[in-house]
This record gives sequence, structure tokens and C-alpha cells, in this order.
Amino acid sequence: MEPGQQRMLPRPHDYYTDIMAIDIERIRSDIKNINAFNATPGRGTTRLTFSAEYQGALNYVLSQFNQLGAAVSICPGGNVRGRFAGSDGNAPAVMMGSHLDSVVHGGRFDGVVGVVTALEAARSMVEDKIAHRLPVDVVIFPEEEGSRFGRGLLGSSIWTGRLDAGRLSAIADADGVAYIEAMAQAGLKVTDNRILRSPALAAMLEVHIEQGAVLEKQGARIGLVEAITGIRQLDVTVKGTADHAGTTPMEERSDALQAAARIITAVDEIARHNGPRTVATVGRIACEPAQVNVIPGRARFSVDVRDPDKALLEAAVAAISRTVEQICNARKLEFDLVRLSEAEPVNLSDSILDLLQKKARASGITPHSMISGAGHDTALIAALTKAGMIFVPSRDGLSHCPQEFSRLEDIALACEILLAAAVELAA
Repeated sequence: MEPGQQRMLPRPHDYYTDIMAIDIERIRSDIKNINAFNATPGRGTTRLTFSAEYQGALNYVLSQFNQLGAAVSICPGGNVRGRFAGSDGNAPAVMMGSHLDSVVHGGRFDGVVGVVTALEAARSMVEDKIAHRLPVDVVIFPEEEGSRFGRGLLGSSIWTGRLDAGRLSAIADADGVAYIEAMAQAGLKVTDNRILRSPALAAMLEVHIEQGAVLEKQGARIGLVEAITGIRQLDVTVKGTADHAGTTPMEERSDALQAAARIITAVDEIARHNGPRTVATVGRIACEPAQVNVIPGRARFSVDVRDPDKALLEAAVAAISRTVEQICNARKLEFDLVRLSEAEPVNLSDSILDLLQKKARASGITPHSMISGAGHDTALIAALTKAGMIFVPSRDGLSHCPQEFSRLEDIALACEILLAAAVELAA
């Protein structure tokens, strides 16, 4: 295909086949335009929530909303909604979308794919004048990754009322900038302060890259998610005494980093023996005063624990908590252990899964049913309404890194399935 040439993919929907189509070149352009806003060009994608790069990407999507005549709302926590009205103004909405924030030095597709496929599906509905009774919402959730404010799924937690105002006021980034302050600095002012409730929603759909290698190994172009893993994120601080590295005997030391090292090693062992799908990661660690010749007086690190079985998830967290207490007590050190973020394991809707399977097969595709080991905002929305997720393969299973890649053809196919499902749900 020549550069700039439009390609209209086959229509997937059995009774809208004469009018529905998506434009693969517009999807390509959307991905390119969003990823032009990047704080680390040449070194992966860095687009932290409410940063200048984030606002640039968000403003691009808002410009597309405006061209399509969507009614835009800024909702609690900086969640953004573009609404395409249906014939019934009182009906619950069909929601679709994802996030624009990234990890530091991440990839170009994580989150972005879900936003651009929802945007393109909405474009098709508008341009082809597809009648729908229910409103269709394209949404963007902020701080899904937790890279700036240290708590994943933060935007959706605020919007769904899982995080109250008191706890939110205490959340700040590493520079001490509060979440609400950062949102205001970005020029985002809430225009609809209602918490998202079940009666407002008819369904939630999200397209996402797999972030693993299952689909590639299966030779499948599309995955349909049956369940999303549960997540617990912990912040552990070990407090000792900073002292001279040369004059303090080993038996008299209160070394916070030595205790932290033992806890971190134990976290790995706990996950390996807890259950077949338990994973635990220490991804961030800092010590103070961080001097070569000073015994660390303070060590702080994160723990991310995941399992699709809630009982096993809680068992792993409990074992880690006991280990922190035991190791610190044995070394006469103080500690703080704070739960930063929680997402329950979620089984997604059987009826939505059946609908997505039908639309995939209408496109000549046999989808692969699977469990998501990554967390998604859809997991929180699924507590309010029936929800489904469509996965596209990730090359070599790589994600959260510059090498992250998904084929445009697979993204476009997922968009077709999304469009077909949204049209039926909103009819």
C-alpha cells in the first residue's frame, strides 16, 4: 500500500455491512499524532499525567471530538468524556476508551491503541450516520499507569468513587505537586462533578495491546479477555539510623537498606510459592542519605502483587506484610506499610464476550479467550456495568519499553470488532 493511501477494511457487522467501515490510515495518523507528544524522543515514550506532553496528546483528541460534534465533559479526577448523543437522552451510555499516560521510557501503543480505536469507531458512526438510541461515550482515563503519582488506575478510581476526596488530597508526585494542583496547572477544570454510577452505563468496551506473548505464540490476531487479574500495590518504608560506615560496628548498626534487601528477596520467594499465577515485583527503591560512606537510615520501595484469584492475592499480601514486620522487628527497625492501590480480580461479562466472539467470527477471525495479567481501568468500570476487552498481539510480548510494537492491521481489525459491538449495544 502506498503512503497516504486509504484502505477500507471489510465490514464485520452482519446487518450493517453496507455502511460501516473504519479507515486504517486515520488510525495510523492518530497514533502518530498522539505520540508526537513525548518527553523522551529517541528513548521510548514518556507522557506523564497532566504534563505538557499529556496535555498535548489530550488536546489532539479533544480537537477530534470537536470536529465530530461530541459533547465534551471533564469529570472528577480529570477523566475526559466525549459524548455522541443517542436518540434517547435518558438512556445509559455505551462507553469505550482507554488512557494516554505512559510509563517512563515506555512504548507507543499501550493505552493509545484503546483511545484511537474508540475514536475511529465513533468517527465511523458519525460519518456513516449510524442511528443509535443509547449515547456513545469515548473516554480517557488519567494516571492509569501510576507513573507520576504512584497509584495505578487512579483516574478511574476517583471517577467511580473508590477514592474519596480526603485520600485524594494527600496524593502528590515525587516533586510534591498534589494531584489536584497538577490537574489545575494543566488547565483541566471539572465540568461534570458526578461520580460514575451503574445507572449511567449500559456497557464498557476497551481495546488494548496484550502486553504479553500469548496471542503471538497462538498465532491469533485477536484476544478476548475473560478476566482481569487483581492487583495490590504497597509502599514500604524501613526506618533505621544513618551512621558512619567506618566507625559503626556491624552489631551496632540500624541499617535500613540491609533489612529492605532481605524483604525484597523474600517477596520473590513468596510469589514463587504462593500460587501458579501469583507475581510480585519490586520496581522502585530509594535509600537515604544515599552516600557511599554512610549507613542507610531509611529505605523505601514499592511492591506490586498480582493474581486472578482473590484469596491467593490476599494470601501473598499477608505473607509479605508479615515478612516486613518480622525482619524489621528482628533488626529493631521501624517500618510503615501503606496500601497504595487496589484492584479486585474481575470476571468480565459473558454476554459481552459472546457478542465480541460473534463479531470477530463475522470478520473471519477465531479469537483466543484469555486472562489479562495486566491491570486496566475496565476492571473498575466492570463493577458498574457489563464490560469486555479486545486484545491485539504484542510483538515478542514486549511492553512498557521502547521496543513495544503491535501491527496496524491487527489494531484496525480490533477497531472493526469494537465498532460492530458498539453499534449493536447502542442500537
